[in-house]
Order: sequence, then structure tokens, then C-alpha cells
Amino acid sequence: MEDDEKAEVGLYLRRAQAEDRALVILSMGLPYWIIPLDGLYALVVRRRDAAAVEEELASYEQEKRTTRRRPPPPKPLFRPAAFPLFLYAWALGLSFLVQQRAPAGWEEAGAAVSGRILAGEWWRTITALTLHADLGHLLANTVVGIIFGLALIPWIGFGWAALGFIVSGALGNALNALFHYNTEHASIGASTAVFGSLGILVGWQTWALLHEHRTVRPLRRRELFIPLGAGFALLAYLGVGTEESRVDIMAHLFGLLAGVLLGLLAGWGKLPERTPRSFQKYLALLAFLLPCLAWALALWS
Repeated sequence: MEDDEKAEVGLYLRRAQAEDRALVILSMGLPYWIIPLDGLYALVVRRRDAAAVEEELASYEQEKRTTRRRPPPPKPLFRPAAFPLFLYAWALGLSFLVQQRAPAGWEEAGAAVSGRILAGEWWRTITALTLHADLGHLLANTVVGIIFGLALIPWIGFGWAALGFIVSGALGNALNALFHYNTEHASIGASTAVFGSLGILVGWQTWALLHEHRTVRPLRRRELFIPLGAGFALLAYLGVGTEESRVDIMAHLFGLLAGVLLGLLAGWGKLPERTPRSFQKYLALLAFLLPCLAWALALWS
């Protein structure tokens, strides 16, 4: 009778392979048989079920191949480095000490005043990063900067992280000056660069998702909101403050956006992978020299 007729839907080298496929048939609520055949294992079903089973098995095999091609999650390229973060804290503390002992007009000479920046005094976008309103302001930027640095350095290296800190902060201050172009808005503090570092991490992780989409699998749109949503959530939690604290929210936002752009560019250009590890120290040195140059211009102008 037709009900007793059987059809082979697969032939496998090992019994475990046949049993794995048999689970697919079992999930369909259909009977199956595994029959040894000349040293191999045949997976057999009722003939009337063969077409549906073969279609389901083909889908299973396709999904299995896709999963096999998917690479493991990316691993950090570098080890966490504590010494650069110690230097970061030391540099901020030394800058604050100089600020406290400096003659009158020091803060005015280095603040990110929108009109002055747009008039050509670009160095203010960097010098402002070394100034702080008070000790609490300094400690907040030091602690949060170290936290973001610990998260960023393993991915791009301490040299790129240090240079990205300065560049994202300078770009953030420049964008903030454009936003306040018709006022004499002034801001100080390393927080623009601190959120720039967060932005670099967000941009880097976003690029990793986009790259996986191009090379491995379709991108689920909601996945992009994981790094971006986390970055803006941290901005909302740490970067808004209260009305009494006089936090420059736009400077934080522009720093974050500048950092996201730099992170995307770093991922697109594969800068950390293409940079010799020994070159990282020169990038860190450049990051240290840029504020020195900016202050030299500020004092001599």
C-alpha cells in the first residue's frame, strides 16, 4: 500500500549526522527511520511526506551553512593599558594646577569662545580642553575619561585613543562654536573630548556591525541602535547635568558626534590594524604635543 512505501531523503557518513536531521523531521511531527546501508546511514520517511521533508531539510542545511560561515565575534586588538590612563590623569591634574597658579587672564586666553574661534583662533578648541571650572569638574572628567579609555584602548590602541581624544574634543568645540556663531559663548573642560572618546567607541562598534552586514549576513536594523543607543543613553545620563551645574550640553553632544565620525573613519580605514604597534607611542606623543602647541599660540598671539 502507498502508506507503507518509504523514500530516502538523505544518506550520511555518521549516524549522528542522520540523527541531527531526524530532529528536523521530528519537529514536523512525522515518522522517520534511520537504516544502516553499506557502511552509511540512510534517513527514510514515508513517500508521501518526502517532498515536504526534503524542503525542510534543505532549509536546515542552508541555515547551517550560513551559521558556519559567520565568524566569531571580533576580539580586541590590544591589551588594556593602565599607564596611558595614569598619564591622562596626571596631565589633567598638572593642567589644573598650572591654571590655579597662572596669572590673571590665563583662563580667558584658553577658553573656547565661539567668536574668537570663528575669527581664526582655532587653538582655543584645544586649550579649552585643559581648563576646568573647579576640582569637582576636574575629577568628573578624570574618572569618566579613564572609564571610557579602558573601554576604547583595547580596540584601537592607546596612541589612537589619545589622538582621538584631542581631535574629537577639538572638533566638538569647533562645532559648538558654529552652533553659537552669533554669541560670545565660552566653554572649558575636557568633557567634550571625554564624550568624543565615547563617540569613537560607538562609531567603531557601529562600523563593526556594518562590516559584518557587508561580508557575512544581513543586518537587522535594530542592531544599529545597540551601540548608538548606548552612546546617547550615556550622554543623557552623564552629560546633561542640572541647570545649576552649568553643563554645556551642546559641547558634549558635538564631542560625541565628532567621535562617532572618527570611529567610523577609523573602522573604514582599518587604522588600528594597519598601524604598527610600535607607532602607537608616536601617536600618543603627538596627542601630548598638540595642547602644548595650542597653548604656545594662545600665549604668543
